[in-house]
Amino acid sequence: MDIWETLLTIAGLGAITLLTRSFFMLPEREWPLPDWLQRGLRYAPLAALAAVLVPEVIMRNGHLIVTLADARLPAVAAAIAAYF
Repeated sequence: MDIWETLLTIAGLGAITLLTRSFFMLPEREWPLPDWLQRGLRYAPLAALAAVLVPEVIMRNGHLIVTLADARLPAVAAAIAAYF
């Protein structure tokens, strides 16, 4: 790719990002969301955090941890016990 294709790609990606992130600010009134969607969106951050952390805790080198020789499982159990 030459420099103009690179600059055009960067400008296009920037425009797409700007458009998609500001799309919800364009309407003059709020969009009414159904109650089930509002309740579901409350749990989105927790679900995202769990999706990142759980594989790191229960897997090692792509395989499930089946013994307590790895310190992650007892550490998670101790952290949960300390929290509750």
